[in-house]
Amino acid sequence: MYSYRDAKKKDFTAIAAFPVNKQESFYMFPKGSFPLDPEQLFAVSQTRKLPTVIERSGELAGYSCLYDVQEGECCWLGNVIINPVYRGQGAAAYLIETMTNRAASELGMKELLLVCHNTNTKALFLYDKMGFKPYDIKQAQDHDGNQLVGIKMRKPL
Repeated sequence: MYSYRDAKKKDFTAIAAFPVNKQESFYMFPKGSFPLDPEQLFAVSQTRKLPTVIERSGELAGYSCLYDVQEGECCWLGNVIINPVYRGQGAAAYLIETMTNRAASELGMKELLLVCHNTNTKALFLYDKMGFKPYDIKQAQDHDGNQLVGIKMRKPL
C-alpha cells in the first residue's frame, strides 16, 4: 500500500503544501511560517537525518525526518506531516513506524523522542497507540501568540 524513500529536493514543493492552515504548519514546523517555504524546508532537511517521504501509487503521502541524534542513544522525530488526501488511511501510522524502524536499524538508536502540542489531539492519540509515552512538558507559543504545552514523548526501540 505505502512505500518509503529518502526525500529529494523536488519533493519539498509538495510537502510544503501539506499543512492546510497556520495551526498545522506550526505543528509540523514551529520555526517556519505559513505558508511554508519549500526552500526553507529543504534547507532544514539538509541539517537532519533520514528525511523520508512515503508514497502511495507514486503520489507523496507524507514526510518526516530525525534530528538531534545522540549517537547510539536517542534522536527526535520531527516535521511529521501527512498529505490531506491520505489522512485517515493509515499513512501517519506507516510513516511513524517507518521512522521508528529507520532510527533503530540505520542509526542504531535505543529511543525515539518527539514533542506533540496539547492542541494536536489526534496526533497525541496516535503516538500513544504507537507506544510513545509522555515524560515531560515544555511551554510553547504558536504563531498567534497563544500559549501551548509541548508534550515530550518517548518510545524505546
